[in-house]
Amino acid sequence: MKPSPDVLLPTALGNALRTGEITAGERYGLDTLISWPRIYMQLPPRMHRTLQSARDALDSAANLCWSFLASALLSGVSFYDEPRVLWIPAAMLVVAALAYKGAVVAAQSYSSLMRVAYDLHRFDLLDALHHRLPDKANEREVFEQVTDSLAGEWIADLPYRHGSLRKSAVCDADRAADSQ
Repeated sequence: MKPSPDVLLPTALGNALRTGEITAGERYGLDTLISWPRIYMQLPPRMHRTLQSARDALDSAANLCWSFLASALLSGVSFYDEPRVLWIPAAMLVVAALAYKGAVVAAQSYSSLMRVAYDLHRFDLLDALHHRLPDKANEREVFEQVTDSLAGEWIADLPYRHGSLRKSAVCDADRAADSQ
């Protein structure tokens, strides 16, 4: 999936990350950049570990890309008068390109997992914020109000309640799955 032309970025890595930003929560009326830090804290341990692993892969690939680019530059400067070893900086550029491709793939995976997190745990966010669960007809409206509220706007008709049975059942199920 590619972002629309009005939010297109100059690099494939940026576009892969932007796709996750604009497709994860927005499908439900949540602004991903505003709601992600809050929903991330509501994720069960297994999902949290999966996302962290994907993020680590992304960070590692990006760091490898930069490291090989810097090494190609330094070796190119060091070997500029040695034509027989100019294959070294060229090889480092190829490896940097491969690492960049790996970073793009890792970013696409991370973006996909962000969408899964919203698909499965957006209601946990409502539960943690003490809001009633919406029905299908007004789900988008409720999540838009939550986004506005998280952005600092006062929403007078956003229902608020205390207590939760849903969260404890979800946590118990996750603990049982993690123990197996």
